[in-house]
Amino acid sequence: MKRIAITPNDFDIEKLRQSVAFLRKNGASHIYLRSPLILNNPYLFDLIDFLKENNFIPVLPYDRWLDFKDFAIVCHFRENDKKSFAEALNKLKDTPFSVSCHSISEANEFLEKGADFVFLSPVFPPYSKKIDYPLIDLKSVARIVERFGERVVLLGGMDFDRVEELRVKLNSDFSFGGITCFFGGEK
Repeated sequence: MKRIAITPNDFDIEKLRQSVAFLRKNGASHIYLRSPLILNNPYLFDLIDFLKENNFIPVLPYDRWLDFKDFAIVCHFRENDKKSFAEALNKLKDTPFSVSCHSISEANEFLEKGADFVFLSPVFPPYSKKIDYPLIDLKSVARIVERFGERVVLLGGMDFDRVEELRVKLNSDFSFGGITCFFGGEK
């Protein structure tokens, strides 16, 4: 099971460095660096090295991943990056990559095209932001998780109680990620 900590928009490099022990304690395996305060920082290269030294797998949006082209960093396609996906696929040989998906059909499509994993959301109403997408029903989630297992990263209102609830309901291996469950904030 992948446990992907997603940085809040107001997080900077120092806050993330201070969170490493907590993230490790809560089992984070990957850290998706999506905060502009981190992505636009000149010390991003140093942070990536720090995360790898601390046994976390960094996940970077496609446009920032291009600055690294490092096979130890997951290249993530956000909604606005998907238009570049077809041409980028040839550049990604041997590179792990993930894709944000807001429907089961989209998740199936990208997993079949070779995505290492997809972020499928929203499963529950998010704690950290408003959404423009309908919730994905659990019957559909169960079917895709049964087919692709931990390659499906469930997002949206995830906390550790809901993860446990999903383990029982889905009865299959899956992964999850979130902002609030790893970095706190309002529930």
